[in-house]
Amino acid sequence: MVATESSNKLNNSGLLQAAVVLGTTALIALLFWPVVLDIWRYSFDDGTYSHAFLIPIVALYVLYDCRQQLQFRQGASLWLVLLIASLAIELLLYLSQISLPVRALLPFVLLFSLLSIFKHHKSLYVYALVLLFATPIWGILSPPLQSLSTTVVEMVMAYTHVPSYFEGNVVSIPSGQFEIANGCSGLRYFITSLFLCLLYIYFNIRSVKNALIFFAICMFGALIVNWVRIITIILIGHETQMQSEIIYDHNNLGWYLYIPYLLLAFYVGGKLSSELVAQTKVEQTEGPSVRGLAFVILAQLIFSPSLIDWPVWDANKLNTQDTKATTSYHQALQVAQYQSVEQQSLSVNQVELNHWVFLFSGLGLDNKASFYLNEVVPEDLRIDSSETEQAINFVYFRSAANRPGVLAYSYAGAKGMVSNRFALRAQRFSEILSGQRQSAIVAASALCVDNDCREAKQALSMQLLKYQDTQLLFQQPG
Repeated sequence: MVATESSNKLNNSGLLQAAVVLGTTALIALLFWPVVLDIWRYSFDDGTYSHAFLIPIVALYVLYDCRQQLQFRQGASLWLVLLIASLAIELLLYLSQISLPVRALLPFVLLFSLLSIFKHHKSLYVYALVLLFATPIWGILSPPLQSLSTTVVEMVMAYTHVPSYFEGNVVSIPSGQFEIANGCSGLRYFITSLFLCLLYIYFNIRSVKNALIFFAICMFGALIVNWVRIITIILIGHETQMQSEIIYDHNNLGWYLYIPYLLLAFYVGGKLSSELVAQTKVEQTEGPSVRGLAFVILAQLIFSPSLIDWPVWDANKLNTQDTKATTSYHQALQVAQYQSVEQQSLSVNQVELNHWVFLFSGLGLDNKASFYLNEVVPEDLRIDSSETEQAINFVYFRSAANRPGVLAYSYAGAKGMVSNRFALRAQRFSEILSGQRQSAIVAASALCVDNDCREAKQALSMQLLKYQDTQLLFQQPG
């Protein structure tokens, strides 16, 4: 008889491993759809993350490259403990509507899920964590990069023939002024270089020393390109009396400088690359553990934001923008993403005032009183002064007719009223544990009947302090 291989050995084409990885990814995307939708809105529609469309393609290529090296786990693993912990934290942060860590943690949820199903392999880290580069969490680097760019440009301009004066981020030259804004921080070049650099190291460089050299070249090069771009724009503005189109189309100039640098960086990377050894196909003796898969799927279902918010898939569609909080003496209040608004005109102690209550559903990540666009105070309001008392902000302003007025507003959650969005975020954790997700902004404004606005302030304060009893804002069912 001719000897044959054991029948329990599987033909390792890698298709089964790839299917499980993609199935796990799709399930997480479905069960965490509100988070995925938030990432889509703030990443794929943002020019800073214009590379985001390439990330899924890169992830798929990494999976294709490593599919035959992946082996299924057949027993329990400590990774399952990390998965459950990360899922619990992710859900708590989601219900608290703290967007940045929610976005950042989702790729780790995917990573821990895969490591609970497969044996440890470095490619799983790359496949999951490469998604961080499509996640809008990098904005925290913009201020320090902006400050660094301003400092370097000021140093270089001192050695040019163009007289320049720096005041903060504003550069004044004889021909005009330039502002080194957040968009000039070079964040987009920084993220793109970091992404391409780490990917190139993963595929081509095995020496730690060479990897560090290539990393330094990529990151410092990205910063230098941005500094050269800013200085070039200033010099062109001076020479053309601020008439050159490059001044108003400076983003394209940046890419014209960045692409040649990138080609040079990869040329250097080629010199630092290691001789690659062909990856051998790992023999796969067993398929995935049904019990292990069941534990992973059950954990994801228990901590799923999609199931908790069901049947709402897009909480923003519950919002209304039909009612604008305006009066005859100031423009609309800066409040966005609210579910409903109640507007009243009433008299308190013979003071005529306008009163608004904005309610936020607490679903999704944007529908909250602490949303970053909820500044409340109208953008063009002529402000004389402001103060805070008893968790109420009082803004003294001048109307279009130059009459004095007062705008009062406060943020509210289940625990009571607070004066600012940061305080509201801080109390969200305890509110979530009590099952309360809604929040509100209460505001009122009036023209003053006396010069010191004392009576108007008292009337506004009386009206808003009613909502210290938050049951007036959030009606409990039953």
